Amino acid sequence: MKIKFHTLGCRLNFFETDGMYTVLKDKGFTLATSDENAEYIVVNTCTVTNKADVKNRNIIRNAIRTNPGAKVYVTGCYAETDKEVLQNIPGVFGVFGNTEKSSLPYQILADWEGKTYSQPQNLDRFSYSDVLPEGHTRAYLKIQDGCNRKCSYCKIPAARGLGVSRNYGDIIDQVKYLQDNGVGEIQLTGVNLGWYRLENGEKGFLNLVEDILKVLEYSRIRLSSIEPPDVGSGLLDLMQHPRFCKFLHVPIQSGSRKILKDMRRTYHPDAFRTRIELAKSKLPNLFLGTDVIVGFPSETEVEFQETKRLLVELGFAKLHVFPYSVRKGTSAESLGDPIPGDEKKRRVLDLMALSSKLHETYAKTAIGKTFEAILENDGRLVTDHYLKGRLPESFPIDTLQKGQFVDVRCEEYFPAKDKEGEFLFTFAR
Repeated sequence: MKIKFHTLGCRLNFFETDGMYTVLKDKGFTLATSDENAEYIVVNTCTVTNKADVKNRNIIRNAIRTNPGAKVYVTGCYAETDKEVLQNIPGVFGVFGNTEKSSLPYQILADWEGKTYSQPQNLDRFSYSDVLPEGHTRAYLKIQDGCNRKCSYCKIPAARGLGVSRNYGDIIDQVKYLQDNGVGEIQLTGVNLGWYRLENGEKGFLNLVEDILKVLEYSRIRLSSIEPPDVGSGLLDLMQHPRFCKFLHVPIQSGSRKILKDMRRTYHPDAFRTRIELAKSKLPNLFLGTDVIVGFPSETEVEFQETKRLLVELGFAKLHVFPYSVRKGTSAESLGDPIPGDEKKRRVLDLMALSSKLHETYAKTAIGKTFEAILENDGRLVTDHYLKGRLPESFPIDTLQKGQFVDVRCEEYFPAKDKEGEFLFTFAR
C-alpha cells in the first residue's frame, strides 16, 4: 500500500510524520515516490503565518488533483485551528488536529482493512515510540509540546495548547534506542524546550540534557531552538560536552525595546545581548541563528534599523526572516496591519541579504578548520557547527555510507545570494 506525506513547518511536524509512518510501515505501507500515485496522502500542516495557510491549501488541492481517488487526510496546526475550512475542501477525507494526530495512522489502517482497528490506549501528543528518521539521516526527538507564553502575534498556543512534557525516562530510552540504531545526530525538539517540566512540576530541562549527555557515546545532540531567557551558564556549560553540537538558534523577533514590549516578549534588547555575548564567550566559534519578524504593526523604520544593527553587532550566522501577518485570535489582531506589503517585502529582502553577508563572515572564520560532519542523503555534509557543503566532485561518494561521521576540513566557501552559501570540504588528515 502506497502513502505520501507532505510535511510543512517545524521540526515537531517532521518528528510526528516519522512517527505516523513508523506505525504504517510496520503494517506494510511504503512511501510513494514523487511520480507515483498513492492510495493515501497525509498533509501535516503549519499555521505560523498567513503565507503558511495559503501553502497548506495549495498543497492539499494539488494532492487531490494529482492523485485522483486517493484518500487525503489533513493534520497538524492548521487542522487544529481551522478544521471547518479544511473539511469544506472537496476531496479531503478526514481532518485530525494535533491532539488527534497520533491516532491518525490507526484510522488509516482501519479504513484500509475495512474494519475497526484496535489502537493503543491513552494515545497522547507523545505517543510516537521507537521512531527512526525516514528520508533524512538526523533524527528528531520530541520532548515537549505546547506553550504557556502569550506573545501578541502568535497563534501556536491555540494550535498546540499549553505546555506539556514527555516522560523523562521515556526520553532517555529513546536516546538510547536512536544511538543503538546508529543515528549520528539527535535533535531535541519542542515548542519551548527550556520550559520542560519534571513530573513534580519543577523545571527539568538542564537535568534532562545532563542525563542525555551521560548516555551518549556515538550520537551527538543538537537543540532545535531555545528561548532567550533559557540561554544561561547552566546550558552553556553543558554545551561544552564534546557530543553537544556548537549551535544555538535563539529567536530575537525584534531588536527594538518598544516592539518587543508590543510583541509581549519576556526580555529586552540589553538582556538579549548579555545572554548572547555570554554564549559567545563560553563557546568560541558558536554558530548562532535567530528568527526575526519584520513589519509588526508598530514597527517604524527606526525600530527596523535598531533590529538590523543589533543582529550585526551580535554576529549571527543565519537569519530566518518572516513578514508579520495578522493571526486570528491573537491580541495583536486588534492592531490591524498598517504596514504595506511592499514595505514588509523590502525589509525581508534587506535582512535576507544581511543574512548572506553574516553567514559569509562566519564562514571565513571556519576556513582551514576541522569539524565532525554527517553525510546526508543528497551527498551533502552537515557539521556539528551547522556548516553545509560537499566533497570534491572527483571523490567517489558511494564509498561512504549515508549517516556516517567523517572529519572534514573547510577548504573553500561559495557565497549565495539571499541565503547561506556552501563549503567545499576535504577529509581532515
